[in-house]
Amino acid sequence: MIRNLTKRTVLSYRTFQVVSFGDRLRGLIGRSFERLGIDAMVFPSCSSIHTCFMTFPIDVIFLGPENTVLKTCPGCRPWRPAVWCTGSASVIELPAGALSHTGTEPGDRLDLNAETVSDGERTKISTPHAAGEQSAVFPAKENSTI
Repeated sequence: MIRNLTKRTVLSYRTFQVVSFGDRLRGLIGRSFERLGIDAMVFPSCSSIHTCFMTFPIDVIFLGPENTVLKTCPGCRPWRPAVWCTGSASVIELPAGALSHTGTEPGDRLDLNAETVSDGERTKISTPHAAGEQSAVFPAKENSTI
């Protein structure tokens, strides 16, 4: 789970951490978030991506070493040979619209290792959609706050 600590929203419930060379090289080429059963891909130790051979737009977040958002690229179109951010420590790819849906912007601080806990254990974080509203990017959960 990825939480935006600044905006108190959830960016991802099902995150895939890309570590193998093959997965890093392929990314979302020939795949989709839905088919993989995920709603975010995290590329650690990464400062640039490409969208060549992709067929759909994505939202991209570049994070600094302390998981602070350095740069966002909403609706990054397919076939861009290079998208980068100097000083980036990792990159997150999300379905198009996730950035505007959650209000995520440069300067926000993210928690890439968030877990769902009971209300009494941690401050509540609201989901990026209204209670009961269904979303392909952010499916409704029984416990939609953490």
